[in-house]
Amino acid sequence: MDKEQKMENVEQLFHNFRELHTNYGELWLEYTFFHWDWWLSVLLSIGAWGFWIFYRKKESTHRLLYAGITVILISVCLDYIGVAMGLWYYTGKMTPTFPAWLPFNFCMLPVAIMFLIQTKPHIAPWKKGLFFGTLTSFAGEPIFVWAGYYVLTGWHYICSLPIYALIYIFADWLTKREAFSDACCK
Repeated sequence: MDKEQKMENVEQLFHNFRELHTNYGELWLEYTFFHWDWWLSVLLSIGAWGFWIFYRKKESTHRLLYAGITVILISVCLDYIGVAMGLWYYTGKMTPTFPAWLPFNFCMLPVAIMFLIQTKPHIAPWKKGLFFGTLTSFAGEPIFVWAGYYVLTGWHYICSLPIYALIYIFADWLTKREAFSDACCK
């Protein structure tokens, strides 16, 4: 394949992508926007952050947000890969342009991890990570599958457990870096 042929193929794929996106946007506008699943997505998003604002340890806000933003970046990247590979997809999305389900990746997942990090800090991170991974994989995901938000097309809940556990353990590790000690801020 020469350079011109490659450019033509890429251009055709881009046009196909734009057309698919336009069609999906029209479907979303008619069947999702302002419907019950959209409102529930908005409620879950606002509720998660509202919970965090009320229950967070105020003195730990910055280090927890650092971990939360990292969790968002990791989960969005992994979610994009999973959707692109055809392992799952979402319905009831808040926006028609983002492949991930915003309430989960941007709200519920980081808030749950930040809350768990600050709760019972004496428990070993690997134990909390295993607990978090198990709960999210075998309770959270099935609930969202049942509700119709999350459709598995080649993924199994057991595969999510180590991923969620490792994300939690990494986020916990980030919050314990020396840069967050009191000495750095004096």
